[in-house]
Amino acid sequence: MRLRLRVSLLLCTLALQAGCMLPIPTQERKVLAGKPVSEEQLAFLTPGVTTQREVVDRLGQPDAIWEEARLYAYDWVMRQGILLWAIGGGYSGAAGMADLPRNYLLLIQFDDDDRVQRFERAVRSPLESYGQFLEKWVAGSATKSSEEPNPRRD
Repeated sequence: MRLRLRVSLLLCTLALQAGCMLPIPTQERKVLAGKPVSEEQLAFLTPGVTTQREVVDRLGQPDAIWEEARLYAYDWVMRQGILLWAIGGGYSGAAGMADLPRNYLLLIQFDDDDRVQRFERAVRSPLESYGQFLEKWVAGSATKSSEEPNPRRD
């Protein structure tokens, strides 16, 4: 019996020295940054009809503008979970929690007449830079730009 208690205490001590992390998924209700744009807010967007001015009037100034690609980007970050962590060693330790973010973008590309050409709500991986994501998105359009993405952040 004493041996079992010693083994249990040893395992607990080793676990505390190594530390641990536990991600807990949550519903996306908490806004961490920016202003979310819902699907319902996009109902007014009609390719070939809606103008840049109407977009700004309804959604406000974009967070980034890539002028060469005629692209407006609105971005926001939502909490998709919580990360609980603990670490210990010797006679001390620490624990805490952190938000797990999900990066959203509303991308709107305009034609030469300043009318919506296409739009999409998208999720950007935290491993991909903002510029890389925009470049890939624009490359998927019919009017591919050879310019490097250099979005103006407002």
